[in-house]
Amino acid sequence: MNINKRVRGYAVRQGGASLLVVLIILIVITLIGLASIRGTLLRERMSGNMYDRSLAFQSAESALREAEVAVRAAVVAGSTIGVDCSNPATACPIPPANTYSGGGAGWINGTATQTLAAGRPQYYVQYLGQRESTDELQQNQSANANQYGGGGGVTLESFYRIVARSHDPAAVTDRAVVVLQSNITVK
Repeated sequence: MNINKRVRGYAVRQGGASLLVVLIILIVITLIGLASIRGTLLRERMSGNMYDRSLAFQSAESALREAEVAVRAAVVAGSTIGVDCSNPATACPIPPANTYSGGGAGWINGTATQTLAAGRPQYYVQYLGQRESTDELQQNQSANANQYGGGGGVTLESFYRIVARSHDPAAVTDRAVVVLQSNITVK
């Protein structure tokens, strides 16, 4: 009888200890699983944000190219386009004050849109003035017809600054906004 009591007591103590060890292992495995799920969700969000930013960059770039074409067409037609910043007294911030907040006057909607983009791309044109396009002959430069008077006069160049954004941030707030800037000279 004595032997049975010892065996039973030993078996009961072993069963409790193994249950505790199994529960600890289960908790550790659960924590590892939760950490891996969290890492996977983070990587998924990062790739989604990168995709959204890529779409926004393409939209802003299309608006920038469209604005460059509009500026060249206006100069060829003999007019100016956009906000006149040629007067030094005129305050023309770079970028415009409402670039990231949205709305505001002066922004022109682009025509090129993507199906997955947040909205229509927009551009803002600033006219910076004109200057003569003659270059002074300097050391290690060759003379061309303009320096010798064969160019037929002095050509004026028009300077413009174009700021393009992927969409109006006031209309869509939870998407990436990309802002690009270009300075162009048109003769």
